[in-house]
Amino acid sequence: MTIGELKRKSKGDMKNRYGFAILAMILLNLVSFGAVTAGLFIGVILVGGAVRCCYTAFYVDIARREYRGVDSVYRGFQQFARALVANIYIFLINLAVAFVFGLLFLLLLAITHATSGQAAIIAVFVIIAMLVAMFLVNIKLSFVFYVMNHQTQLSGAECIRASWKLSKGMFWKIVLFNLSFIGWWILVLVTLGGMYLYVSPYYDTAQANLYLDAAGDAYGAGNEVSRPAEAA
Repeated sequence: MTIGELKRKSKGDMKNRYGFAILAMILLNLVSFGAVTAGLFIGVILVGGAVRCCYTAFYVDIARREYRGVDSVYRGFQQFARALVANIYIFLINLAVAFVFGLLFLLLLAITHATSGQAAIIAVFVIIAMLVAMFLVNIKLSFVFYVMNHQTQLSGAECIRASWKLSKGMFWKIVLFNLSFIGWWILVLVTLGGMYLYVSPYYDTAQANLYLDAAGDAYGAGNEVSRPAEAA
């Protein structure tokens, strides 16, 4: 499917489902807020992966038009331990990228003997490059929690490898898909978050459809995706 087709299908999938999406968002945000309140950063690490599993499970059900009520919202918590491991790996991967660019910044300062003004300019360019690198790396990790919900025999690390392989043949399509929503996210900012309740469910449904398109929507017995790790 083209990006336009994915987005049109997603609008149809979300028809009469926005109320459910907002309810799911409220419930899962309550879980996240409770985790932050209880453990700040550690709380986010502990439950962040499971919450993302819940979101992916919910929107895959919406995309497949198989909404299952509370089960759709909270099913991702069944993957809690694996989601925790994957979330830690993802955090460490992003930390490693930040560390590399931090070293690059220090190296550039040492080589150029930059003044404070020049150092500030270098810092801006390094930060922009780091954010772009993180964006591209996380494109490869887009499907981790989708795979996790439907390949329950895989470990957290294996789900990361499966996502990396699954995105291999459509890397730039995923990049363009995300870039196609920039206008919507700008609209969210312009409306001071007022459009978020529309844009977020729309985007998440479209991303679920993108995953199903990548995996061929090959659901076998036990609600598992057939061999997503080998998909090109």
